[in-house]
Amino acid sequence: MARLALILSKQQEAAPRAERRGASLGVGKRYRWAMEKIADGVYQVSRGVNSFVIDGDDGVTLIDTGMPKRQGAIVEGLSDIGRSAKDIETILITHAHFDHVGGADALQGASGAMVMASHDEASAIQGDRKPQPPLILDRIPFGAAIAGWFPKARPVLVDGMVAEGHDTDLPQDLRAVDSPGHTTGHLSYLLERSGGIMFVGDAAVASNGNIKRAWFNRKTEAIDGSIAHLGEFAFEIAVFGHSGPITSSASSAFARFNQ
Repeated sequence: MARLALILSKQQEAAPRAERRGASLGVGKRYRWAMEKIADGVYQVSRGVNSFVIDGDDGVTLIDTGMPKRQGAIVEGLSDIGRSAKDIETILITHAHFDHVGGADALQGASGAMVMASHDEASAIQGDRKPQPPLILDRIPFGAAIAGWFPKARPVLVDGMVAEGHDTDLPQDLRAVDSPGHTTGHLSYLLERSGGIMFVGDAAVASNGNIKRAWFNRKTEAIDGSIAHLGEFAFEIAVFGHSGPITSSASSAFARFNQ
């Protein structure tokens, strides 16, 4: 309980007043954020949670959009690589939690980008239902009440539903990988570039080169099955919503998880 309260406090920490007041993209403001190059044309933007920029010949693809009202970090990161929000062509969402979809409405409005997610997550992203609470709340008294403390993401229309094997509308070098457990419709994405880059989302985290369920998940058949499933693919690099990347032999780390 204390750990969850501390994380909530950090996620809602005081931000610049102009950022709190407006729905602007935050261009011209400076934020506490970091952008790290993962591979050629692939960048991790970190501000409390990781989002990802994929720069290609046909424009920019985002994977997840961070916390509500903090999309300015992504916009400034785009500026640093000679891009702008108008260059965003596609926004891919791993799942509907506020810290992954928080900036989608503002970024889609600035770019006209296509927003894509799984069928199960789309209804929550669009505001038709509440997102599933994190699994950790099952262990905590009054977990449902605690979920009400989370910031709310503005709904955004999902233009396309994707799933593993049904992803032809994705940018050409990306594939959807089903990874349910953290939420029922959780997706990961595999980029066929630089030996393969798996965008894991919250299906797992990395720790010292090894794969962990993450403190916000728990041991379930779905969680462990998804980690094993991700290990069936070949990829050199894995990036995560809430940990640093694994930059070599990443698929082997997933394959070792259940051994």
